[in-house]
Formats: sequence, C-alpha cells, structure tokens
Amino acid sequence: MQNMLPHNSPWGAVQHCEVMSKGVYLVDTASHGGIMIEAKYAKEILSPEAQKIGFKEKGYINFEEDCDADIAIRELIDNNIWEIPDRIKNKEEFENNINNSIKYYYPEYWQSRENRLLNIDNNKRYIVYDFLIGNPVLIDIKEKTLNIYGSNMYGQIYNLENPKSHKITARTVNGLIKRSNNIDYSFKTAKATDYYIYEHFMTREQQKQCYLIKYIDSKKIVSTNDFKEAVRKICEMVYEKNCLVYKGSEKENKKQDTLKYCENYLNCIDKTKINSNDDRRKSVIQTLNKNKSDVKPPELANRAKYEKNQQR
Repeated sequence: MQNMLPHNSPWGAVQHCEVMSKGVYLVDTASHGGIMIEAKYAKEILSPEAQKIGFKEKGYINFEEDCDADIAIRELIDNNIWEIPDRIKNKEEFENNINNSIKYYYPEYWQSRENRLLNIDNNKRYIVYDFLIGNPVLIDIKEKTLNIYGSNMYGQIYNLENPKSHKITARTVNGLIKRSNNIDYSFKTAKATDYYIYEHFMTREQQKQCYLIKYIDSKKIVSTNDFKEAVRKICEMVYEKNCLVYKGSEKENKKQDTLKYCENYLNCIDKTKINSNDDRRKSVIQTLNKNKSDVKPPELANRAKYEKNQQR
C-alpha cells in the first residue's frame, strides 16, 4: 500500500519530499530528483502520452527533473491538481518556461496536448483566458460572444454584470479572413481578439484562408459548461493577479471578503431566474384562467345554440 512518503527514489535516497497532491511527490536526492506519481493515481490524472514519457519503477511513474518533470507539472496544472506555489514570485514566467521546454524537447507531446485541449474546448460552452494585463475574456461558444472584463486595484471586476461584449457573426469571421490576408496585417496591427475568433469561431476551412494569424500565448483559465464555475475562476484570477492594495498574508486574509461580490452576483442571477420563472408561471396560470372563463360548459353551450335556432 502506497500513500506513504517515499524514502527511496530512482535517483537515490530521498533527502527532501514535497507533496504536490495525493500520491504525487516532488523529491530531491544528493545528486538528482524528479516527480514520483503513484501508478494507481497516474492512470487517473495523466494522459496516455504523458504516462509513456515517464518510466515505471516500484509502483511509481517517475519523471526526471529538468525536461521530463515539466510534462508532469504541465498536466497537474492543466487538471487543476496542483497550483504554482507563492514561493515562485513570477508564476507566469514559470509556466512559460515549462511550456517552452516541452515545445523544444517534446514537440509531439505538445501537439497532442494542443489537440486534446482543442477537443475539450469544442465540447465546452464557456472558455476563459487571461486576456490583457490581467483582465479575463469569457468566450461563450453557444451565444458566440467574447466578453471582456476590467478590474480595479482591489482585484475586483468592476463590470461583472455588464462586460464589454463582442458578438461574433459571419461578418466578423469574413472580415478577419480578409484583414489577415492584407499585406499590412501583422502582429502589431492585429486586434487583440483575432486569435480567439480564429481558434474558437472559425471552421478548419476558414482557418486555412487566414494567412497571417499568430498564436497568442495567453493562459487558459478554465473550460466548462458551468457558468458559475467560469465566473468564480475569473474572479479568483483577477484577485490573484490584479490586487495591488494588499501584500503577503494580508492579501490572502482579504481574499475571501473581497470575493464575496462574486457570490452576491451569482446569487442575484439565481433570484432573477427564480423571479422570471415565477412571472412566467403566473402568466401561464392567468392565461389558462382567462381561457377557462371564456369557455362555456357543454350544457350552456347547447342551450345558447338552441335559443339561437328558436329565434330564426
């Protein structure tokens, strides 16, 4: 039975062990180190491609530090199993370094990951990205909109109820195809929303018509069918990245209080929905009652018909 901190590793005796999650350990030895994942958990949390890169030994799938460990870290972050700790000051740079390492040493894995995420996104309604300078963009596949949020120095979104919304129409898509083939189109002249339109609202045939679209390496926050989950992730990201008033432990202590406005907003949505359903139900009842009062019972209807015939 596992679930005990490993004392030995493929690289020697463990000198330091950090628990990244249940059954996931970051270990150091006198000479080397890496990430050890209990095999029974690895099958649940790692993609088949990642499992092939790790090597099995004594009930663990192991990822050697430097190159291989980046694969494990990438998947732990993707699956919301591990968050970059606060001891790492520049989290964005840390994640970019991981991505660049994987792209260089394991390009086939990176491509499979991109394809996998694309398939996931295609099955989800809401996709959230870290947009510009810490402000998120919420993509609604069903409504075909890009909703951009702004924030203040307290890490709060000031337009949560009314984001700057861009409707993605056939004209929008055709316009981007035309602009991207213009000789003057470049990364400097492109609109910040171009990549999101290209990635999430174009067919493969339409994408092939775009000549100069460039990939925007913006962090994906979440892909989900749950609007509430998307909003919560947006608010958490904004607070972590944009809160400039509080520092250190005070920032964490203020986090829950500051994020209450998110829950208040979601509660208001629920109440509005309930009230709307109540109003709709009352309207239906009133209509039924009115129709009922207009319909005469059979005996009265027959009597009216008889009296009418008698008058002829």
